[in-house]
Amino acid sequence: MAFVCQAPTPPSSSFTHQSGCVGIRTKPMAVNPSAGRNNSNVELLAALVDAEGIEEDDYRFLVDGKYVKYVTVESGVLPKDDRTFAPILVPSLPEFPPGDWNEGRVIRDDHSGDNGLAFTNLKRSTLPGIGNVWHSTKINHLELRQVEKVRQTLHRVTHPDFKQPMLAKFAQFPWEIPYFAAETTAYKWIHGRGIGPEFLGHIHEGGRIIGFLLEEISDVRTAEPADLAACQRSLSKLHALEIKHCDINKHNFLIRGDGSAVLIDFETAQKCTDPEQLDAEYDGLKESLEDTSGRGGAGFASDSSSD
Repeated sequence: MAFVCQAPTPPSSSFTHQSGCVGIRTKPMAVNPSAGRNNSNVELLAALVDAEGIEEDDYRFLVDGKYVKYVTVESGVLPKDDRTFAPILVPSLPEFPPGDWNEGRVIRDDHSGDNGLAFTNLKRSTLPGIGNVWHSTKINHLELRQVEKVRQTLHRVTHPDFKQPMLAKFAQFPWEIPYFAAETTAYKWIHGRGIGPEFLGHIHEGGRIIGFLLEEISDVRTAEPADLAACQRSLSKLHALEIKHCDINKHNFLIRGDGSAVLIDFETAQKCTDPEQLDAEYDGLKESLEDTSGRGGAGFASDSSSD
């Protein structure tokens, strides 16, 4: 099945294209202390829906401005075109039950007065988090304000403790944690080496580490064949640390105004002590920069400035 991770969109939008998830609030939410059956105290943060409407859909909600709830909705329960449009979706769900739960399901229940829907299987789960917490800075995801969505799990954000906008990269759903854990570890390996963007701190959800903040590098562009020497120098620094990047498509090399190259997207990076593997990656760089297929084009620099 084709799954689509989408931001809240009008019902006229096509669900055949991936448009990204919203995981950071764009503005403070006014909490209604007397919120009733229309769920006015509930905010949609992210949606992962089956474009064909056959499989179950998964959601990340914020309740009362501070409690994150992960909700799975049974297939066929909601109108196909309303599943990511928050103004229709949120009021159509049954009233969110009170209590200290963070996972639940919505099923069809013909005996329920809430549009024939009901919550079930509510539970308080110990959700996975990133274990390698090596930086001293930890920022609550609710304190971040989104300036721009770069791609599905990458957002340009601001925070009162930082003078400049940053890039926030984090898991929308618990099963995504391993990818971000791997990249968090990779940034520890290269910290202070001038290879990638500066790692600015961890992002947490109620104490559970779900992602990280990166320096936003301005005035950069995607690498081109003429940038081979600069990209080779950057990759050589990485290899000198016995790290293989494992995804050297041209969009993962950003070229600064001074012509130097910055490496990004380390989720597949791994320690490697085999010179033959490192040499093979280095030798493949020229072909990667000449590639016109668009592979990796959702990378960091295809936005305003960086990834």
